[in-house]
Amino acid sequence: MKACVLTGAGGAIGGAIARTLTKCGWRVLGIDLAFPDDPASPLGERVVCDITDETKLRGCLRELADAEPVRGLVNCAGFYPVESFADSDSASWRQQVDVNFLAPVIACHTLLPGMIDAGWGRIVNITSDSSRTGAARLAVYSGSKGALLSFSKSLAQEVGRTGVTVNCVSPGTIQVPTTDMDMARKLARKIPLGRLGAPEDVAAAVDFLMSEAAEYITGEVLSVGGGLTMAG
Repeated sequence: MKACVLTGAGGAIGGAIARTLTKCGWRVLGIDLAFPDDPASPLGERVVCDITDETKLRGCLRELADAEPVRGLVNCAGFYPVESFADSDSASWRQQVDVNFLAPVIACHTLLPGMIDAGWGRIVNITSDSSRTGAARLAVYSGSKGALLSFSKSLAQEVGRTGVTVNCVSPGTIQVPTTDMDMARKLARKIPLGRLGAPEDVAAAVDFLMSEAAEYITGEVLSVGGGLTMAG
């Protein structure tokens, strides 16, 4: 059984990814600030870690990789305060960049050597359709996810001949417990498929890109947005 590190594993989308990957044969090692009390959790490990602290994050990742070979990485953790840019502050900007961009970069840097040595690996970074279209009141979030998208494509070019693939899954609006349902109903009318996405929709895309079947796919961005950004 191959082991995969999943950041943001305690959230709704992370939970769906963990369940799907576990069913498909991965042992999922979850990292998050907190986890729901779920006795049926599919996670092989639950590691509480502040991913904005580089020293702590690297330490957690190295401990996991020392315990068993890690051949997969899904960077799902995200921080997205909905706020007017003019009213936001640098503390918010830094946290968004730390969580959405620098933590995935650090995770890749820490775990990639083991994948290269093994001659096989899968990295999937969760970006956002807002990184390509922009989104009002999510300016810095969209920018941080755009940086992650560009990083992923560049890293894919660098490591392609080593057997490691690097791809992005780019969710649109996904319905989670904190979703504003009034806003969701309005947005759903604009989506060609007529509904918001579910965490399981994102998980299915991640599962494919983590699989053997996706061995000839790298540096790509797979939108899971119901067709809303098909022209973007």
